[in-house]
Amino acid sequence: MNWKKFIIPPVAIYAVVFLFISALIGAKIDAEATWVWVVTLVIIIIGLYFASNYANSGNWREGILYGIVWLVILIILDLILTLPFTGSDYFRDWRSYLPYVLTLIIPTVLYNKNASV
Repeated sequence: MNWKKFIIPPVAIYAVVFLFISALIGAKIDAEATWVWVVTLVIIIIGLYFASNYANSGNWREGILYGIVWLVILIILDLILTLPFTGSDYFRDWRSYLPYVLTLIIPTVLYNKNASV
C-alpha cells in the first residue's frame, strides 16, 4: 500500500474545510450557521468520494483500513488546529461526529471491485 494514499486525502479534505471556514470568519459570516454546516458536510462527502477513488481499495477491508487511518488523522488535526479556536464545545455538538462516521463509511462502501490488491 502506498503511504501517500493514507496521508494526502485527509489532509487535503481538512485543508479545504479549514480554508472555507476561515474565509467565512474573515468575511465576518457566522460560521456556526446551519447552512455552513451543511456546505461543510457536502465538501467532506465530495472529498471522501474523491479520496476513496484515489485510494482505489480492492475490498471493503482495505477501504475500512483507509477510513480508520483517515479518521485518526482527522481527529489529530481537529485536536491540534480546531480545538484551540473552538474549545471543548466543538466536541459537545453531535454535528462534529457525523464527518467522523462518514470517514469510516464512505471508503468502506466505495471500494473498487476491479482494483488489483
